Amino acid sequence: MPTYDRLLSGFTIGSMTIPNRIIMPAMETHLADSKGYITDEIISYYRYRARGGVGLIIFENTGVAMSGRVNKGMACIHDDSYIPGFQKLCDAVHEEGGKIALQLSHAGRQTLSDFTGSDPLAPSAISCPVLREEPKELAVDEIHDLVESFAQSALRAQKAGADAVEFHMAHGYLVCQFLSPYSNIRSDMYGGSTENRCRFSVEIIARTRELVGQTFPIICRISADEYVDGGIDIDEAKKIAAILGACQIDALNVSACNYESAHLNMPCYYRPEGCFVHLSREIKRTVSLPVFAVGRIRRPQMAEDIISRGDADCVCMGRVLIADPFLPKKIADGRESHIRPCLSCNRCIESITRGKMVCVVNPYIGIEVDSEKKSAVEKKNICIVGAGPAGMQAALSLFQDGHSVTLFEKENDVGGQMAIAGLPPGKESILEFKDYLKREVEEAQIEVVLGKECQADDIVSRNPDVVVIATGSTHHFPPLPGLDTVKAYSVKDALCNPSEMGDRIVIIGGGPEGAELADFLVEKGKKVTIIEMRRLVGLGLPSGVRALLEPKIEEEGVTLLRKTKVVNFDQGSIEIYNRKLGTSHIRDFDSVVIAVHHESNNKLYLDLEGKVKELYLIGDAKEPRLIKEAVSEGNHVPFLVEQQKVGV
Repeated sequence: MPTYDRLLSGFTIGSMTIPNRIIMPAMETHLADSKGYITDEIISYYRYRARGGVGLIIFENTGVAMSGRVNKGMACIHDDSYIPGFQKLCDAVHEEGGKIALQLSHAGRQTLSDFTGSDPLAPSAISCPVLREEPKELAVDEIHDLVESFAQSALRAQKAGADAVEFHMAHGYLVCQFLSPYSNIRSDMYGGSTENRCRFSVEIIARTRELVGQTFPIICRISADEYVDGGIDIDEAKKIAAILGACQIDALNVSACNYESAHLNMPCYYRPEGCFVHLSREIKRTVSLPVFAVGRIRRPQMAEDIISRGDADCVCMGRVLIADPFLPKKIADGRESHIRPCLSCNRCIESITRGKMVCVVNPYIGIEVDSEKKSAVEKKNICIVGAGPAGMQAALSLFQDGHSVTLFEKENDVGGQMAIAGLPPGKESILEFKDYLKREVEEAQIEVVLGKECQADDIVSRNPDVVVIATGSTHHFPPLPGLDTVKAYSVKDALCNPSEMGDRIVIIGGGPEGAELADFLVEKGKKVTIIEMRRLVGLGLPSGVRALLEPKIEEEGVTLLRKTKVVNFDQGSIEIYNRKLGTSHIRDFDSVVIAVHHESNNKLYLDLEGKVKELYLIGDAKEPRLIKEAVSEGNHVPFLVEQQKVGV
């Protein structure tokens, strides 16, 4: 059994001692209310991360001024009315034995006037290349006001009971904009040389020290490489780190990127694990302060190795603590195999742009209190048909409520579509999640019947109290003229039997499945063409994932026919139409993959209607979607059962 002596050892940051070297970095949740006040949901979310044993929680970026709100879901602390909410948050974390720092931030030019009610502010009147709203260049007296805003917000954090503050000087936000020659072209005392560009941050630290005293820990988060031409690189970052290190701060959290390079900032499964650790290593050699590493650090062994090598003193494990808040305790208890794995899919990042955070593998975000299930008053016999993610999660959640559960699966192993979805390059973490669910079901000793395709009579004969149908979906071939004249495959069959397809493959449909399949087939030595009706390939993936996948497969030699549709198949050719190029034919191919249609497999549900006491339809059997909906709906079944019991 591996040991994690360094990772699990205590560590001191200024006057604060933390029990281990695992840090939860600041990550937005949008669980605050519309005005940025703390809610019960957000307290529940952070309470459970503290209960899970993380060494230090750094609370998500918190606005020091209304002019600096990143979006309408951002937490705020720009006046004293926010202190009581943060007191409740800090108390909740402390009740669980945890430590919490508040990250203080101002968006600068990386926001919109719709969020702030005024023009964006910046060191120079240069628009963010992504948001493109021209900012107002800050006057010197306005800079002084913002220094005070940061310092006063730090004082409020201290009054609220926070154990430390972190100044957000990374990711292209206001302080980073001052630090970077990419966004700061001022010619006064706040621009030009590295020392001048650091002046704003130095003044923030100095004024904060005047207000909070000499012992209250201050952490600074920096982008050690912005990954844009003309931005901060590692050589410039070392100069910045040396200047900040000479101030009265207690640690440096070494991150990377800005909005223009945001697709790299939260590294998805197409980026290597530990992809920013080389930056913390260089900064660690420059300063005598504690240094934190970030960058898709998913595995305890990698975290241990980073600290053992001296690349950093602590490691930030962010999305893995969204997926499983009890990761630190499971490591300490020798239950590493029971850690719910993060998929690095960035659906969490996508979700906060649309509302509140959700996680593909963890259905409890914001409702953690409901994860402490009470035993059901009435124990029920429950049959679940389909052992994909929806069915397995339903089985686990119902079992935890005290019900008797039998899980049926027509295949000889559990997992459903996950066994296929985990085959393309980078998607191996889906197989990890499949194996995790399988282990949890086995440990719970839930009865699993494999190789059994259930009919309605099979279920009715067992006289169950509740039946849950999670039979997934099937690939469907659309009625394309002449399709029966070519060798056509579903995505599933193509992934399972690539050797049968020949060397020249045409994929019809360049959405997530088609694009990922192309990546898989190219790795198998195939020559691939994608036909996609829309102008972009990979639509439906989170933007950061798609931004990496589309150029990846194009560089691999995949031919991308965008804004093109299939007209028909005729005598061994594919007739296609592009509005700009007109009609043409593809003749040089061996087989075709249809990657555009799924149909719910809900026949058993329809056959059972009116024949059993309670009947529920979940996951793709209800509507073909993503793993996150399947897991969420599986987890929700106990609540449906409870509502039925009380007649809600």
